[in-house]
Amino acid sequence: MNRRADKDEVGSKVSSTFIVTSDCANAKSSFDLLVALGRLTSGLCMLICGESGVGKSTLVKWLMRDLGGRRGGEGKISPAIYVEIPTAPTAIAVFEALLTALGDPRPSKGTRPTKKRRVVKMLGEQQVRLIVLDDLQHIVDRSSDRILFDASEAIKEVLIDYPVSVLCAGLADSMRVIKSNEQLSRRYMATVHIKRFNWRSVRSRRSFVRVLGAFEHTLDSYDLPELQSEEVAYRFFIATGGIMDFVSKIFLFAATIAEARRSKVIGFEIFHEAWRRAFLHSECGDAPFANDFVIGENQEEQLKRALSINLPPPRQRLRKDKAKSRLQEIGL
Repeated sequence: MNRRADKDEVGSKVSSTFIVTSDCANAKSSFDLLVALGRLTSGLCMLICGESGVGKSTLVKWLMRDLGGRRGGEGKISPAIYVEIPTAPTAIAVFEALLTALGDPRPSKGTRPTKKRRVVKMLGEQQVRLIVLDDLQHIVDRSSDRILFDASEAIKEVLIDYPVSVLCAGLADSMRVIKSNEQLSRRYMATVHIKRFNWRSVRSRRSFVRVLGAFEHTLDSYDLPELQSEEVAYRFFIATGGIMDFVSKIFLFAATIAEARRSKVIGFEIFHEAWRRAFLHSECGDAPFANDFVIGENQEEQLKRALSINLPPPRQRLRKDKAKSRLQEIGL
C-alpha cells in the first residue's frame, strides 16, 4: 500500500514539474497586461500558439494559478474559468463546456437559447473576468478545412452579452478562428508563440538543459546520470525532439519502471526502456540511450530526424466537387 502511494507521489511530482523558460516569461508579461488592461476595456484577447506537445495547456494553467475561485458572501466567485473546446464542436457543445466550467450540475439541460442565457447569467454571478479557451483549433473542421461557424458564433454571442477578456490556446489554426470571429479579433492584442527546444540554438539548448535539471531535482531520491551534461542532454534531445511533453513522459515512464523494479538507480538502460515503451517514433531511427549510440556521428542527420518528431502529416488537398470540375472543363 505504501509502495503504491510512493509510486503515485513520484508520478505526480514528475507530471507537475515546471520550469519558466523565456517563452513562458514572455507569455507571463502579455498575460499580466491582458488581466490588468482587460478590466479597463470591454475585454482583450491573447493567443498562446504552438505545435502539439510543447506545453501550451500546462503554461495556461500556470498563468491561471493566482486566479482561483473562492466563496463570497453571495456565492462562488471565479475570476477565471478554463474551458477545453470539444472536438468538432457545435454551439450547444460550446455552451455545455462553458456551463461545466462554471459548475452547472446539469450542463446538458435545456435548449440552445436557455443554455446561452444560463452561461451569461452564471458568468455575471461569479464575476468572471477571464475566459480561457483551450484547443481553439478544434473549431476548424479537419475534413473540410473550414471554420465551424456554429461553434464560433456561440463564442461571439456570449462575448456580446458578457464582454470579458479571453485567453486562447491552440495550434496554428487557432489564429484563423480569431480572425474569423469579430468579437475575438476586435479584442486581439498579442500572440505568444511557444516553440519546441532547438539544439542548434545556444539559448534554447541552455533552456533545455535547465529543464533536465528541474527533473533531476524532482527525482533527487534516485541515482541518475549527470542530466545537465552536454552528452546526456544531447541524448534526451535526440530522444524527444525538444518536445516538452515527451521529456516529461520519458521521466514518468522511467520512474515507474524503477519503482516496479524496486530500484533507486535510473540509468541509461531504464531510460532506453522508457523511451522504447513510450513513443511510436522509437521504432525507427536512433536509439539515443543505447550503449552503442555514438554522439556526434552524423549529428546533422540526427538533429534533422529529431526535429521531425511529432510534426503533423501534411494535409491532403481536398478533391474538388466533380460537378464543379466538369463545369470548369466546359468553360462555365
